[in-house]
Amino acid sequence: MRTDSMVVVRRTLLGLLGGLLVLPGTASAALVTSLPNSAYIQLPALNYFGPGPQSFNGVDWYSENATDQGGSVYGFTSGYGFGGNGLWDGTLGPMAGLNNSFDVWGNQHTMTFEFQTPVSIVGGFINYVPGGSTPTTIAVYDAANNLLDSYNLTFVTGSGLNLGQTLGFDVGAPVIKYFRMTGNYIGIVGQTGNDVGIPEPGALLLLGTGLLLTAGFGRRRLTR
Repeated sequence: MRTDSMVVVRRTLLGLLGGLLVLPGTASAALVTSLPNSAYIQLPALNYFGPGPQSFNGVDWYSENATDQGGSVYGFTSGYGFGGNGLWDGTLGPMAGLNNSFDVWGNQHTMTFEFQTPVSIVGGFINYVPGGSTPTTIAVYDAANNLLDSYNLTFVTGSGLNLGQTLGFDVGAPVIKYFRMTGNYIGIVGQTGNDVGIPEPGALLLLGTGLLLTAGFGRRRLTR
């Protein structure tokens, strides 16, 4: 036989369960190896060295590396070496690069692309110096600084020219606030994020070749 108190308890439990169903959760990101054309926005050719910030097309870029090998680079247009992963000769377009590693400088720095309006997909054509004693990582975060996903780079391309790998994250909803790259001369050509704008005509070659790259190893990897 149901009593009034049993009805109250049942309704209370149903109310709690209903509340749980609508509680917001942290979005999960899927690692992707291909990106829509709208994710590729070419950087301006600034040849900037330092920690930033630099802003372009709705994205703020900044880095912890202010001094090692002149600081991180943004909009760099010359050659850049990646040790065992080869060389970029500057024809891929302006790049952003961390420009240091723990094994060379004793620092594990980061560089960040922060979106003024959150996006759902980020990434690009990336390169780095393999074989370091610390990991080389890409990661995405939401506006509350929650880590949505991260990935340690392990690919090896060999010592060729303009090589790398397309990597990124797809969350499925515009909740990515920033994209962070850490360690071992990691770099990228272009700006990333699928909801930040339409590529300029000058970026069409970059889109056609599917490129976004960066970085080198050693004290004199930049070729100016």
